[in-house]
Amino acid sequence: MKTHMNSERWITLIICTALCLLSADHVIAQEKKETLSGHVFYGKMIIQNNDPNLGGGDFDISMFGLDVQQANGQGNFKYGLEGGGFFSLDSEVRQFSASSGSGGGSASVSVDINSFLIDVFFGGYVGYRPVKWLQFNVGGGPLVIWGKRNTDPVATPYDETTSGSESEFGAGLYARAGIDIFFTENFGVNVGARITETTLSFENVVGKVDVEGYQYYLGLAYRF
Repeated sequence: MKTHMNSERWITLIICTALCLLSADHVIAQEKKETLSGHVFYGKMIIQNNDPNLGGGDFDISMFGLDVQQANGQGNFKYGLEGGGFFSLDSEVRQFSASSGSGGGSASVSVDINSFLIDVFFGGYVGYRPVKWLQFNVGGGPLVIWGKRNTDPVATPYDETTSGSESEFGAGLYARAGIDIFFTENFGVNVGARITETTLSFENVVGKVDVEGYQYYLGLAYRF
């Protein structure tokens, strides 16, 4: 079931990416360009917990980010290229069902999980501005991601539960949608959501974790 869902997600992301990049392909040929716009934001990233032995549900990770867009087009419709990055630093203690030794059985132990992620992306976007103070936009494209994850048992007597550390690179695709509401000529607020599919995963003491999924954020919108 998960493989089928991932396949559908990849297909959707590829289509969104192709449409955004094709629309942005005219950027080079456009003679008149607008000034830069973009966002600075804070949000949450939801990563699925794939290990039934690890309590706490899915991972709800805080993240920070920024992006920059170069807009083209005339009238209400805009299109162009965008790029930016996300980063997150998260630490939490969870309960993990571990083996209690050679005698068999299991015991619940506390595990301190620390993760750090950096996601850099570059793609195209399309926007619609029905009025001067409001803009709807969607974007998509490729990304590269690097992550590090450390797990440390908290005062456990069981040798089967040990510390672990992983550092990995990955690549993938993203698709996003957002709304900008401007209160002045240059500044306003942004609400957005993004979905990613990546090749980055961690697999250590507390099971495999695929670093992909949904992200939601709120922040500052600007244009100059």
